[in-house]
Amino acid sequence: MKGLDLLETIDAHAPVTVTELARITGHDKSTVSRMLSACEPDGWIVRDRGRVTLGPRAALLAYRTAAGEQIRRAQPLVEALAGVTGLTAQAYALVGTRATVIAAAGGVNPLAAVGVGMSTSLVGTAAGQVILGQMDAAGLERVLPPEPFPNPLVELLRNPGYVAFASGRFAATRVAADLPPAVPRTRAELTVRLELVRGQGFAIDNGDLHPAIGCLAVPWPGTGDCAALTCMGTPAEIAASAGLARQALEAAAAPAATREDVVAAAAATRHYSLAPSRP
Repeated sequence: MKGLDLLETIDAHAPVTVTELARITGHDKSTVSRMLSACEPDGWIVRDRGRVTLGPRAALLAYRTAAGEQIRRAQPLVEALAGVTGLTAQAYALVGTRATVIAAAGGVNPLAAVGVGMSTSLVGTAAGQVILGQMDAAGLERVLPPEPFPNPLVELLRNPGYVAFASGRFAATRVAADLPPAVPRTRAELTVRLELVRGQGFAIDNGDLHPAIGCLAVPWPGTGDCAALTCMGTPAEIAASAGLARQALEAAAAPAATREDVVAAAAATRHYSLAPSRP
């Protein structure tokens, strides 16, 4: 498990030095060096000018699995969503008890700045609530934390994936970690929220979790697991493009959707909104 944790840490922080890995993981530098030396010959990691990144063997590990296929399906869809909306588009999957970004597009910088690999709260995010809305009672029991649910904002602000993502997309916003966000904190509150999400077919976050972040999320069924597609920006950006974003997201979430379907849905939405009203 130490080796797997090390690979996940490299993935979140790469390119990273041995000294930085030791500090982040809490292991001494000699232990980290030995682990890296064991991983390097078989291509799990590569080194370049003193910095470590994941190697090709790690990248290919899940290529032939359903999860790998899901990622390959997601990438052209999020690229189309980002292109037609101008927002950051992400695909989330349920990984353990977290909503994790498996594909993304639209950030200033590649991969890290659009949040690939970032895990977020199921309870406190629009993507997570859409995922929860697809689960039955037994599934919810498995993934939900004890009540009262922990403050997801505290976790978010410590999440290295979020830090990389926010630095590439959002202006810095100071938030008091002890300020309760406007998200469900009990089963009763979550039940009300999930009934709303299921009824309207989407979830929207207008800065409920973090004042700089808005998000519109829809279910992405038919992918073998609970998943979501989202458009993310500031609350003002989400409000300004909500109609377009929702149409594009719903087109992307349709069975066997392609990037051309997303572009066509966006074009139809723009044509409708710009068409003159008839007497």
